[in-house]
Amino acid sequence: MFIAVRGRALQRLEDAVGEVEARGGDVLAHVQELTAAEQDAVHALGFEWRSYTRVREEIERLASAQRRRDDQRLLSAELGRARDDLAAQLELAKDPPSRQFLEAQRRSIVTQLERLEHDRELAPAQAEELRLLELARAEVATLQGRQERLQRRVQELLRRAAASLTPGVNPGATAVVAK
Repeated sequence: MFIAVRGRALQRLEDAVGEVEARGGDVLAHVQELTAAEQDAVHALGFEWRSYTRVREEIERLASAQRRRDDQRLLSAELGRARDDLAAQLELAKDPPSRQFLEAQRRSIVTQLERLEHDRELAPAQAEELRLLELARAEVATLQGRQERLQRRVQELLRRAAASLTPGVNPGATAVVAK
């Protein structure tokens, strides 16, 4: 449902932006907000708005959780390398204060790694949700990329429109600072 609705809404907005780019006109008058386009798409596809927003919010929550898990995985890898480096330094250290310091650092990193590992453990229901999101991750990422490109196009159209309303301003010019 999310992919169908978001895809249809983005297509409608891309078409509207393309028309403004080709023919000109007021961007704000021809291009609606994404939420309005989503509402139209929900109704056109025969879904309920409440169901769609619940699914959309769940996908956003799961995507955020997945990014956190990816960050935790990277942090674990970095901490693992730091732990290994400290172990190597500990083997070379001869004086007791250095060994004590390095051992304390190593224990701290081991504790952090254990905490990260515990935090990464998932309940079966959440693991299944993340697995389903992973199956659609490429499609969701493609939609996100389309949305970001569309936002840049709209921003450029708005920038040009604002520049054309300001007399004597060249939108492509750069400012020159006199000494």
